[in-house]
Amino acid sequence: MAQKLGKYELIKRIGEGASSTVFLGRDPFAQRDVAIKVATPEVLKDPEKGKLYSHLFLNEASLVGKLNHPHIVQIFDAVVTEQQCYIVMEYVAGGTLENHAQPGRLLPIDHVVELVFKCTRALDFAHRLGITHRDIKPANILLAGRSDIKISDFGTAIIGTRSDRTQVAAIGSPAYMSPQQVQEDSLDHRTDIYSLGVVLFQLLTGELPFQANNNWNMVYQIVHDEPSKPSALRPGLPPILDQIVARAMAKRLEDRYPNWEEFAQDLAQAVRTQNKVLVAKLRGLDDRDEAR
Repeated sequence: MAQKLGKYELIKRIGEGASSTVFLGRDPFAQRDVAIKVATPEVLKDPEKGKLYSHLFLNEASLVGKLNHPHIVQIFDAVVTEQQCYIVMEYVAGGTLENHAQPGRLLPIDHVVELVFKCTRALDFAHRLGITHRDIKPANILLAGRSDIKISDFGTAIIGTRSDRTQVAAIGSPAYMSPQQVQEDSLDHRTDIYSLGVVLFQLLTGELPFQANNNWNMVYQIVHDEPSKPSALRPGLPPILDQIVARAMAKRLEDRYPNWEEFAQDLAQAVRTQNKVLVAKLRGLDDRDEAR
């Protein structure tokens, strides 16, 4: 007999983190598979961590039914109490982009650009609802089929006028944080633009732009150092992608993309440029064949 959580049947465990476990579940009423993120009981019992992670679940639970976008994981239901916390979400079977952010497993360049473009559309939609994600990274971007994505995990998001201070040591992934976020400055959508720039860098090269043996060295690099160009790590990348990454990851807000629309437009231009190069190469091959 299947284990149950509320009205949901738990089929199998599909993921596990420091504070939660994700199950593939079944909603018997809606007749659909769902992903259920459940807070670890030991975490909830901890006086400090329990309060912190209950807050994160409550934050995400407040978005039930609101994030209706084709590139955002839909949240169907939530229960947040002192004894039990879980979020019921759309099930996406394709894994995360983390699988394609390492050498030897990189996606084709045009595929990467398309996926990141779709991320800009999703995050622009969230921004228009007054939501800043604050934890954009490959592990929070799910693959839905070969060329589609869905962004997940809005637990650390700033929603509306709520703007809790970032806790670098406790929450989030410093490697993807903007200079403003690691310094605990006021944040808006431009911190997500920076983080998506880091994701683009990693999907193109298989490496993070900054690497350190601890969080504090990482923070120092993010604030003070300039990253390499992606093309220095992967020769042959179009120069326009170096330019897009540099602007998305600019340290000063005034040098960064001011909005998602400009970021998306440059990505679209990168695809057009890449297609022109491909067409030119194919024409060159045709000319050589005719010469023979």
